[in-house]
Amino acid sequence: MQELITITEQNGQRAVNARELHEFLEVGKVFGAWINERIEQYGFIENQDYVVFSKNGKNPEGGRPLKEYAISIDMAKELSMVERNEKGKLARRYFIEVEKQQRSKTLQIEQRSQRQIQQKQRMELIDLIREHLRRGDITEVCRENGFAMNQVKNVMRYDNFRADIVKALYNKALSNKKQLGSELQQMIDELKK
Repeated sequence: MQELITITEQNGQRAVNARELHEFLEVGKVFGAWINERIEQYGFIENQDYVVFSKNGKNPEGGRPLKEYAISIDMAKELSMVERNEKGKLARRYFIEVEKQQRSKTLQIEQRSQRQIQQKQRMELIDLIREHLRRGDITEVCRENGFAMNQVKNVMRYDNFRADIVKALYNKALSNKKQLGSELQQMIDELKK
C-alpha cells in the first residue's frame, strides 16, 4: 500500500500531522482556521484526539513559530470524511486500510505469542513426565498403545506433540508417581510400628 499521508508512532500511539492532512485534502481554508473550526465543530478533545506542539525553528513566513497538531487516526478519518470530496474519501479509505493492517499485525503477534506459550507448556509437561518414567516405561507404552518407538521418542524430544502419545506417557508417569507415593507411605508406616 502506497503511503498517502505520513503516520508516526510515539508511545504506542499512531498519529498524523494535521497540516499534512490539510494539504492532502486540498482544503480551501487557511490551516489554522480550518483545524480550529473542525475541533470546535466536532468536539475533538486535546490530549485525547490531538496534541498541539510548536515546530522547532523559525516560521518561514515570519512571526510566531508554527503551531502543529498531531491527530489520532480516528480524528484523521473523521476530518477526511467531513471534507466530502474525493481526496477525503481516498484519505479515509487509506486510514481504514492502515488500521486493518495494524490489527492484522497485532493478531499475528498475539498468535505467535500464544504458540510460544503453548510450546513452553508442552515442554514443561514432557519434562515432568520424563521425571516420573522408569526404565522400560517407554517400550511398555509403545507396546500397550501400538505406537512406533520413533514416534514416542519424537514427542520426548519436543519434535512432535501427539496428544494420544502424550496422554499415554502422562498416565504412565502419574501411575508411577502414585505408586511411589504409596510405597513411601507404606515404608513410613512400617517404620513407625
